[in-house]
Amino acid sequence: MTADKKPRIVQKAPEPFGPLFDSHAHINSEEFDADRGAVLERMREAGLVGAVTVACDYGEVDKLLEVVDSAPGFLKGAWALHPEYEDRREPAVDEIVRICSDARIAAVGETGLDYYWCKGDLSWQRERFIRHIDAARELGKPLIVHAREAEDDALDILIAHKARECGFVLHCFGGTLETAQRAVDNGGLVSFTGVLTFKSAENLRSIARVLPLEALMIETDCPYMAPVPYRGRRCEPSLVGEVARTIAAVKEIDPALAARTTTQTARRFFAFDQLENASV
Repeated sequence: MTADKKPRIVQKAPEPFGPLFDSHAHINSEEFDADRGAVLERMREAGLVGAVTVACDYGEVDKLLEVVDSAPGFLKGAWALHPEYEDRREPAVDEIVRICSDARIAAVGETGLDYYWCKGDLSWQRERFIRHIDAARELGKPLIVHAREAEDDALDILIAHKARECGFVLHCFGGTLETAQRAVDNGGLVSFTGVLTFKSAENLRSIARVLPLEALMIETDCPYMAPVPYRGRRCEPSLVGEVARTIAAVKEIDPALAARTTTQTARRFFAFDQLENASV
């Protein structure tokens, strides 16, 4: 991408309206190398009390932990071998356990199924997913699940392999109400990104309207999918409040309640015992 096509960077954090938690970010990615400190500062200014930042490949673990160490108690990490990466060697359960046993890693993920980018015989993807579930259950840490155009199959696997014992969230949810309800009924959570704010996402807003507030988390999945009114800018965790505001609007509740409840849910899910500025 040429310099003139890079998305604009948010310069000022949105005004805080309640405690917020970004349950899925990638601030360890290279898109934030030049200004990660400023990104963290804007997160706090926007009212965030924590975030989980996610690494998806073998070579990313050291950098992930370095980023988490830059904001102890405020950031935790998550790791898994992403389901899109077909050409990687397959991790054994004990390797996943070894990497994710670090106290700075709060979850195993993102793992799951991807039928959008990956085609053909995907038995390797399902087997990889199962190994991550087994590792999460052994660790007693929750799963962050990537299920793109594969929500029902992912849930079949999660249920069959007793993922409710460790907990799971369908991240960047894009499925149906029936799938979302099935996830919640089987011990899972549903997380929405900035896509929820898009004009074209009325189907997702109808799902958010129906699901219990306590079953929802919010995320940015940054640096992608900046919410309205920040479209065209690099997404960052300071913008996650727009997702909470949209949930509040469709549920006709106070935005502060949506912020506080999703934050409490995320703190419990990721076992954040101590968070900076947390009074929720």
